[in-house]
Amino acid sequence: MIALEQERQHLETLGLKQAVEVPDNTLDSAAGKQLTYPEMLADLLETEVTARRERYLSAGAKLAHLPFQRTLEQFAFAFRPSIDERQVKELAGLAFVTEAANILLLGPPCGGKTHLAVALALRAIDNG
Repeated sequence: MIALEQERQHLETLGLKQAVEVPDNTLDSAAGKQLTYPEMLADLLETEVTARRERYLSAGAKLAHLPFQRTLEQFAFAFRPSIDERQVKELAGLAFVTEAANILLLGPPCGGKTHLAVALALRAIDNG
């Protein structure tokens, strides 16, 4: 039990907040799955990396003042046949960001413009 407490202290010192909360679960699942030590460590670190990524995306979305969070995968292209899915996927490559170019989303009310704009913004945040 002393080693587990030392592990917690080291994780806290390193600022690995999410990893501090899961050692017991990680040890139990590692024993059940018969994981090697490197595999167990990889699981523990993956938990921390995932939590940090989620915090990063959440902070970026908050700083961008997005009205909601929607992704391109959630967009129903079948209900909007006038929207060219291929062109939207090309925009999702974010070449316009690296070129410092503007894009305009034009269309009637309730046409999905805001959803697409938010999805592209989230994709940009996700790519840093």
